[in-house]
Amino acid sequence: MNAGFLEAFAQIIRVKRVDKATLIDTIKMSLISAAKRKFGQEAEIEVELDDTKGLLEVYRIFKVVKKVEEPDTEIDLKSAREMDDEAKVGSEIKLMLPLEEFGRNAVQTAKQVLMQKVREAERGRVFEDYKDKVGVIASGTVRQVDRGNILVNLGRAEAYLPNREQIRKERYNQGDTIRAVIIEVDKEAKGPLIILSRTSNQFLQKLFEQEVPEIFDGDVEIKKIAREPGGRSKIAVHSRSDKVDAVGSCVGMKGSRVQAVVNELHGEKIDIVSWRESSNEFVTRALAPAKVSALRFNEAEEDVLAIVEEDQLSLAIGKEGQNVRLASKLTGWKIDLANVRDVERRDKLEQRLQMEISDMVGVTPKIAAKMKGMGILTVQKLYKTTYDELIGIEGIGPKTAEKLKESAIETMDELNKALEELLEKEKAEEITTEELFDETALAPEIEKKEEEVALTEEELFGDLTGSGDEDEDEKDSPEEEENGGEDEEEAGKSDEEDAAGDAGEETGEEPEVPSEDTETGEPGGEDTGPGKKEE
Repeated sequence: MNAGFLEAFAQIIRVKRVDKATLIDTIKMSLISAAKRKFGQEAEIEVELDDTKGLLEVYRIFKVVKKVEEPDTEIDLKSAREMDDEAKVGSEIKLMLPLEEFGRNAVQTAKQVLMQKVREAERGRVFEDYKDKVGVIASGTVRQVDRGNILVNLGRAEAYLPNREQIRKERYNQGDTIRAVIIEVDKEAKGPLIILSRTSNQFLQKLFEQEVPEIFDGDVEIKKIAREPGGRSKIAVHSRSDKVDAVGSCVGMKGSRVQAVVNELHGEKIDIVSWRESSNEFVTRALAPAKVSALRFNEAEEDVLAIVEEDQLSLAIGKEGQNVRLASKLTGWKIDLANVRDVERRDKLEQRLQMEISDMVGVTPKIAAKMKGMGILTVQKLYKTTYDELIGIEGIGPKTAEKLKESAIETMDELNKALEELLEKEKAEEITTEELFDETALAPEIEKKEEEVALTEEELFGDLTGSGDEDEDEKDSPEEEENGGEDEEEAGKSDEEDAAGDAGEETGEEPEVPSEDTETGEPGGEDTGPGKKEE
C-alpha cells in the first residue's frame, strides 16, 4: 500500500466519519468486485489489507485437481507444482494479482463500489445521529438553492428544506444562515435524509420554548397553535401554576420575548391568548382584538355564531378573513360572524314566522295533542327534535315519526326561504330610506339657523343701553354723556343723532336714559336721546 492510499484511507475515516472496520470491509469488497469483473464472476478472490503495516494484497485462489473442469477456480497439479513445490491435489494455490493488471474498467468499478459503500455507511451514521432529533431546531448554512429547494449544511450532515416547507416571502442565498425544525429523518429517501421545515407549527412552538424559560421548564404549556406561515399566528397558552401569568411570560418585558420570535419569522404577527376549558370564553378570546357581544353554539354541527357590534365586524373578520379563520383553527369550532343589528332583525322575523305544530301538513289533532304534551308546540321545535325522541312519544311509531320529520324539513325549507326574502326586503327598504332622506345632511343648516336666531338685539346692544338704576343715570355728567355719545357713534349712530347730543349739552338739560320698561319691551328699541327731547 503506497503513502497516497494510506492518506486517502485516513481522510475518509476522518471526514466521512466512517467506522474503520466498515471501511476496510468496503475496500475489500470493491477490490473483489473489480477482480471478478476482469477474471470472471466465478473466480475466487481474496484481499488482505493491513492499514498499520501498509499492506494491501489481492490474491486469486485456485483449487488443485488432477483434471481441470472449472478453469476459473481449478488448476492442475503440474501447474500448481510450478508455483509451489509442496502443492498437492485438494490443496489451494494463491496467485497474487498486481493492481496494475486490473485494468481501467476494473479500477473504475472498484471506485464506484467503494464510494457507494462509503455513502451507505455515512447515511447509516447520519440516521443514527439524527433519528432521535425530530422536533429539534437545527441551524446551518445554505449550501445550494435549486428551483426553490434549499440544501443546508448542518456541519456533520446535510439537510433538505423543500420549497413547500419554506415561508412564502423568505428568500435565501448561498452562505446565508438558516434555522429550521427537523420534521423527518428518512433512511430510505434519495438524497439527504434530514427534512427541515419553517412552516410547521412545531417550529413556532420550539422557538417559544427557546425564548420563554417558563415553557421550557413546564410551568407554561402551549395548548394549541393555529398558523398561516408568513402572515399571522395564534397560540393558546395555559399556566400550570397560579403564580405564573402564561400570556405575560410569552410576551416578556416590553414584548422582548415574542418580538424575538417575530424577528426570526421575518415579521409574522403572533397573537397570544389564554386557553380556557369553557368554549364560550375560549372563542371570545380567540377572536381578539375584536370584542364579542354574544355567542350561539350549535353542538350538533360544531359551529358557533359570533355576534359583534358593527364597528367590530371588520376586526373580527381580519385581513382577507384571516382573524376568524385562525380563530376557527385554534378553537376547533366553525365560526360564523354577524352584527347585532342583523341578528336582532332575523330574530324578530323568525318570531313572526313561528308556526304552530297543528298547522303543519300531515299533523292530525290527535298527534298534535300528543306532541304538545311533550313540549313540541311549533314546527321549529319539531325540526330540532331527533327521530329517537319522536319514537319515544306514546302513539307515534317509526313510520309516523319518519313522515313527521320529512314534513318538518320541507316546512322549514319554505319558512327559511320566506325568512330570507323578508330579510332582503327589509334591507332594501332600509337602503332606499337612507338614500331618499338623510337627516344628517340637514343638521348643519339647522344649527346655523339656530345660531342666527340666537343673536338678538339685546345681546348685541345690551352693553350700550346699560342696566343700572335711574338715580345713578341722572347723576351722569355731561362728559359721561359725551362719552356715551362716542359709544353710540361706535355702535353705528347717525351724524344727526350726534349733533342732537351736542345740542343737549349746550342747554344743560339732562338726557333721558332708555330703560327696559319701555313700551316696546326691548332695551334701546326707541331713540329717546337729547335730540328728541330738544324737539
